[in-house]
Amino acid sequence: MLRALDLSPDELREVVEQSVGEIPSLAEDRRRAAQLRTDIWAYASMVLPDTPRLTARLQARGVVDDRAGELRWLIDALARVRAKLPLSRPATLARLSLNCAGDPHYFDLNDAGQGARLVLLAADLLGADTPDTPAAERAVLARVGIVADSLSQTVLVLNVNATGSGPTDRILRLAYEDQRAAHLTLHDLTLDPPALDGSEQWLVVENPSVVHEALMRGVRSPIVCTSGTLTAVDHVLLNLARASGVRMAYSGDLDTGGRNIASAVFRRYGVPSRDMDEEARGAVLVGGALAEGPSPVPTLDGPSYTQASGGLESGNRTKEVTGPVIFQEHPILLDRLLGPDPRDPLPLPGSWITPSSAREDVRAPVPEEIPPTSTLGTVPFPQAPVSSPD
Repeated sequence: MLRALDLSPDELREVVEQSVGEIPSLAEDRRRAAQLRTDIWAYASMVLPDTPRLTARLQARGVVDDRAGELRWLIDALARVRAKLPLSRPATLARLSLNCAGDPHYFDLNDAGQGARLVLLAADLLGADTPDTPAAERAVLARVGIVADSLSQTVLVLNVNATGSGPTDRILRLAYEDQRAAHLTLHDLTLDPPALDGSEQWLVVENPSVVHEALMRGVRSPIVCTSGTLTAVDHVLLNLARASGVRMAYSGDLDTGGRNIASAVFRRYGVPSRDMDEEARGAVLVGGALAEGPSPVPTLDGPSYTQASGGLESGNRTKEVTGPVIFQEHPILLDRLLGPDPRDPLPLPGSWITPSSAREDVRAPVPEEIPPTSTLGTVPFPQAPVSSPD
């Protein structure tokens, strides 16, 4: 271009800018960005001393011009928190967030909040290990006086008994005697942890509907429900159960989420999975139509099919699936977990010949070396072999 138009470099720039507008000075932008980073990290090191993991996490996100104000606000909010810790008496996370950031949800422990940075601040001040579970995060915050979600988080239990004399023991014992389900809060389990009765094996399930079905079938063995994910209250209860010598088995949906939970509870608490293997999957796949009706009502084919490729909607998220998803509410899985119910109004079409024969047709083989350890309804409940859920 310079040779063709017989222009100097400065003249070429003027011609181009007349055609397309001003050309930004990239060198100046780089210089300004470098100075901004230097200023912000110098300020952070001044107001947040002795917080190496926190400042490293903040620096890892980088500095962008149009979001530098947000980063400076975060650093200021964390500095205000640091100046108050440890608190003279416990206070809720929402109150601390309002006091230090002007928003009660600013330090929420979720993807939308800045709670992860607050946890790192507390861990740095305590010299504690970086927490790796929701329960561990809340425990670190509690050590500096911050109480997070101790009443809103609950775990659903049925037929779980306790032997102690504390408030949470009494809650469990009354629910056990009355044969009703109970919700335990994180506050219950951390402030007044119960002495759990380890004489019966727990069945840990993914979905509350399974607990409700157990109530309707009159099941008397202990069931605990994670309600689809492992939150802090679930981790605390499973850890208490393990410390009390309670034997457990986990069963969830036969999909990615269910298997992820199964893997987590096995890895952390040694809880084997149950009725999540290929034998159970095969029994469901050959079980026939899920529902049928008189003509012209179409038959609902398959077990709990989703499209072979596409997404499974879960709350506000869509997760990819590669085949049929088999949910715990499928009649065959419910019969395996809870025992058959001849009064079931929603069995598989033609499945009820006799309850015992139907049970024998779908029951997974029980290894001879593992004797039954308790009962669910009238059906033996063996301890599942300890193996990776994957």
